[in-house]
Amino acid sequence: MNVVRTTTAKNWVISALIIILLGLGFTNTLDSVAESKLEASFTNALTTFAVVRGINAVISVVQGTEVAIEPGGVGVILTPGEILDPANDLIERFSWIVLAASTSLGAQIILLKIGTSGLANYLVILSGCILLISIWTSVLASSRWKGILIKASILLIFIRFLIPVVVLANEVVYSSILSPTYIDSQAVLKNVESDVQALQTRDSSSVSDESKEGVLGYISRFYERTTNSMNISARYREYDEKIAGASKHIINLIAVFIFQTIVFPLIFLWIAIRLFRLLINSNFWLSPTHKDQIKQGQG
Repeated sequence: MNVVRTTTAKNWVISALIIILLGLGFTNTLDSVAESKLEASFTNALTTFAVVRGINAVISVVQGTEVAIEPGGVGVILTPGEILDPANDLIERFSWIVLAASTSLGAQIILLKIGTSGLANYLVILSGCILLISIWTSVLASSRWKGILIKASILLIFIRFLIPVVVLANEVVYSSILSPTYIDSQAVLKNVESDVQALQTRDSSSVSDESKEGVLGYISRFYERTTNSMNISARYREYDEKIAGASKHIINLIAVFIFQTIVFPLIFLWIAIRLFRLLINSNFWLSPTHKDQIKQGQG
């Protein structure tokens, strides 16, 4: 004969939590907030990636610039852009990290959308009903599948809310700790991009002017080309100093993306798994009710 569990504050609290989770899952309230945060982070990552690739592309063009001088009639080709090799290496590595971070955020968005599908919501509702039945009745008490059903229900609810909860927890930490660093460093990186584009424009202008000097005398041409090569080298050294000054901010951005997309999510995931194990191993779900024990004693 089915009996009702003894009414306790614990039953009411857990039942209320289950009903709240069912409501949040069916209305996608929690998921909408998490998705908006993820979309903003994804946009920031793509913006940073575009800036970095723009810098990398311009530096690659500048590095390929060759300056020819002819001392004593012997042609010598200088490549002053090689001074930017270390800076370009840092930019390239940074671009790969940003791309990996963007991929991670994109994967989280996809997982979040899967969790909000109709099938997922109906499975969560079914799981919630099973848990409520196990709390308030002994319908499942005599079933050998009781333990499996309860654990499967907890697992489904856990998976359903794992991504949005981790995303929101990560966003709280990001906004309070990492966001100011990202904003400052991103502004510096955009300034570097402007400087690179300005350098390319000046260099292109210099090369263009030099190509028009076909009627000057040998001495004048040699002097102009030598002076021009020295000026270009000086500009490259000046830009290399700017890159070196921005290196700190590049490292800061690397740290921001690593913590935002790898470290913090893994920490919150570990906490969530620990909580899940605590719920699974709890005797509350599987122990017989007080009234069940009385009835068994009377029998």
